Amino acid sequence: MVENVIPKVFISYSWTKSDLVLQVANRLMSHGVEVVLDKWDLKEGQDKYVFMEQCVNNSDITKVLIFCDKTYTEKANNRTGGVGDETVIISSEVYGKVTQEKFIPIITERDEEGKEYVPAYIKARIYIDFSNSDIFEEEYEKLVRNIYNKPLYRKPKLGKQPEWLDEEKSDLFPLTDLIRQIKGATSDKKKHSCANRFIDAYIEALKSYYKSIKNAGEEVYNQFLETKSIRDIFLDFLPALDEAEISISEVICPALEKMYNELTSAYGFESGSCQASDWDYEVYHIFIWELFIAIIAYLRHVGEYAEINAMITYTYFLRNSCLDRNVTEKNYCVFRHYSSLIEENYKPQTQYARKYTLLGDTICSQREKLPIYSSEALAEADLFLYQIRNAFQLIQSEKACVAPYWFPNLYVYAKKNPTEWTKIKSRKYCKKMFDLFDVQTIEELKKILSKCVSDKNAQMRYSGCWEFAPAILDVVKLEEIGSLN
Repeated sequence: MVENVIPKVFISYSWTKSDLVLQVANRLMSHGVEVVLDKWDLKEGQDKYVFMEQCVNNSDITKVLIFCDKTYTEKANNRTGGVGDETVIISSEVYGKVTQEKFIPIITERDEEGKEYVPAYIKARIYIDFSNSDIFEEEYEKLVRNIYNKPLYRKPKLGKQPEWLDEEKSDLFPLTDLIRQIKGATSDKKKHSCANRFIDAYIEALKSYYKSIKNAGEEVYNQFLETKSIRDIFLDFLPALDEAEISISEVICPALEKMYNELTSAYGFESGSCQASDWDYEVYHIFIWELFIAIIAYLRHVGEYAEINAMITYTYFLRNSCLDRNVTEKNYCVFRHYSSLIEENYKPQTQYARKYTLLGDTICSQREKLPIYSSEALAEADLFLYQIRNAFQLIQSEKACVAPYWFPNLYVYAKKNPTEWTKIKSRKYCKKMFDLFDVQTIEELKKILSKCVSDKNAQMRYSGCWEFAPAILDVVKLEEIGSLN
């Protein structure tokens, strides 16, 4: 239906339902539908048959509403009375040239067995059911939506071909199939089994991106660009875990640990060699860093702050280098990665030489997965990971030469601060933050957040950049926390 065109309907009915018809006709008029009704439009001296024929055949009439009860159905089937005359006209149109959508049966009565009364010539049509008062309003809405061609359930726009269909590195179908199995599993054991199999299969699929690098930043960068399809499959894995009521952190934390140890180590590959360099596994360091940010973006989106706490406070036992078989305890900050190979060796040779970060720009401009993983959501998640760092007493290896920290590479692409720090002024919202920081009271929350201040002597910013990454208490004052209802 063309926008702003007033719909026009004709009502065919039997006198036995005249009260209901008048009620519906008045209501339709109040909702902007022009109703042609004999009570209003058929005047003394006019030919009833001609009036009916004109209404049915008139192209301005977009719908013909046929109110069906026992009396109407019997007269229609026997071709008696005015209803019979209308039936002759309508049935010829139903079986003829008129589009199927024009004639809408409206059931107003059923027999003792619950079967609807409806004339034989339209028995196969989808109908509106006014025979049950309990669902009248729902059915009336369906009628109005039909008249205006505004269905409740609309066919979505045709999307693009899945990127993984053209993926040459690995066959990604088994991964998508495991996600479907998780969603369809009926037992917890089967759900967890499929989730574990997914992680193992995912890591094996990632190994196909391995390539020995000869100090070529461009090569690593192009490798990273190729990983979007397989990264997106992991992002589809997260809501599948939620749907299956599986704790995301319980699956993902060990998965990240395993992923890191196998993909950034020569011993994770059959071709592992003592000649290997950390740069050979650079694409995996970048990939895991981006993936961690995306996971936090998802958990923020669904408001699962207890899961974020679990991800942040988890002790990850990770290898120190590609040739080290031993593992040491680390915290989440180890996943933050700065690629000098790309940012310092390759970026200056490209058209992006003046950007603060090539990888950050790439993640935010080329690797969105809408609607959840937008440029803004990824940048905010990265900034969020920096802002909450000081609130936690994170595990640190005795061998670490510097304190762990998280520089938010994407902060220059964040259009606003994470909304948590504005909403935390509300006492009700503070309770959500209790899960994030593992506290029980607003006073405990304030004590924790008192550590989240900027170091004025070493602000988190890019060299030459005027803007710095704000700390939580740059956004909200300590005394404002929990000050509102």
